[in-house]
Amino acid sequence: MHIPEYSQIVSPLYLVTRKKNDFHWGPEQQQAFAQIKQEIAHAVALGPVRTGPDVKNVLYSAAGNSGLSWSLWQKVPGETRGRPLGFWSRSYRGSEANYTPTEKEILAAYEGVQAASEVIGTEAQLLLAPRLPVLGWMFKGKVPSTHHATDATWSKWIALITQRARIGNPNRPGILEVITNWPEGENFGLMDEEEQEQVTRAEEAPPYNQLPAEETRYALFTDGSCRVVGMNRKWKAAVWSPTRQVAQATEGEGGSSQLAELKAVQLALDIAEREKWPKLYLYTDSWMVASALWGWLDRWRKANWHRRGKPIWAADEWKDIATRVEKLPVKVRHVDAHVPKSRANEEHRNNEQVDQAAKIEVSKIDLDWQHKGELFLARWAHDASGHQGRDATYKWAQDQGVDLTMDSISQVIHDCETCAAIKQAKRVKPLWYGG
Repeated sequence: MHIPEYSQIVSPLYLVTRKKNDFHWGPEQQQAFAQIKQEIAHAVALGPVRTGPDVKNVLYSAAGNSGLSWSLWQKVPGETRGRPLGFWSRSYRGSEANYTPTEKEILAAYEGVQAASEVIGTEAQLLLAPRLPVLGWMFKGKVPSTHHATDATWSKWIALITQRARIGNPNRPGILEVITNWPEGENFGLMDEEEQEQVTRAEEAPPYNQLPAEETRYALFTDGSCRVVGMNRKWKAAVWSPTRQVAQATEGEGGSSQLAELKAVQLALDIAEREKWPKLYLYTDSWMVASALWGWLDRWRKANWHRRGKPIWAADEWKDIATRVEKLPVKVRHVDAHVPKSRANEEHRNNEQVDQAAKIEVSKIDLDWQHKGELFLARWAHDASGHQGRDATYKWAQDQGVDLTMDSISQVIHDCETCAAIKQAKRVKPLWYGG
């Protein structure tokens, strides 16, 4: 049995199973455990390898936060979905975790091509479907200015992938690249023929600490957040300038944290245009924003901001951003938001600044309103469950689908007159007490 992206799914569990780590079962571990159980229950049986001119071999590859994954599928005319031939995944090794997003995608494709060649051979055509364009970098034959992998590693990637791509005749190259439809939606079937076109991507910004001193003035960090305040949902977008040590923010009602991320990009563009900057280095911890700016805007524009007949999400915001980045050179970098303070560098600290600036402050009135609502529910649960203790009341509420905090239950029990009377009655010695 093969589980797609197994190593990435269970990576939070390794934090508690290794002897050198303290055992702490948190939300991440619970989510990973639930997900791997579901994946095991729905595991797909691998199909036999088929050959012939009508067989399409598709290799999906992706680089995540914790590691790499790739899967090989086959599809022939008449099938509604392809058959999997294999699933592979592994965690990053050594310095691989420090690779740029582009390098991680190339590494996933490189190892995927190796694995696929062992299954279907090197003569069959392979449709390579990474999340970001890969072949363009390989056929350039040179290492980009921003990179972490060694020149020798790049040479190894280029040699294997270009050699595999050149196998076959000019009308049927050994590797044909198609881009998966992420982030618009996950679809592991083959794409429509008209979608099998390569997309261009924006240039990737270097790490902030590698920017020339004179360029740092054009760097901005962006972030967005969303939360329910009172009876309304509110979003907040923020931009942080490291050189000026100043944050700027804007707020609105409705929306989501993803929308707030887009509003933050628009705010950064506002600043760059107002200041008449010649360029903008944009740093974000949102994969959605980074990936769209790296390559998806061009495709969405060509499709008139529709996909499969439906408008893309947040089309108005994306249209505005696309129009403005045509006039202003923008380089984008994804920043890892989950770095321990002991390993945090200047880039991570700046990202923390914008994260704080994007947090929505809740007034004392709103906090009081929410707290009173929690106490009302806790009082009801405590009464309805028969004036039990804190843990029993909590379990009873959970069984009824009500989410309460231990603090609110403790406060209700402390203030409960019935519980006080019961305790007092227990303290009163009966008349026949002989002590």
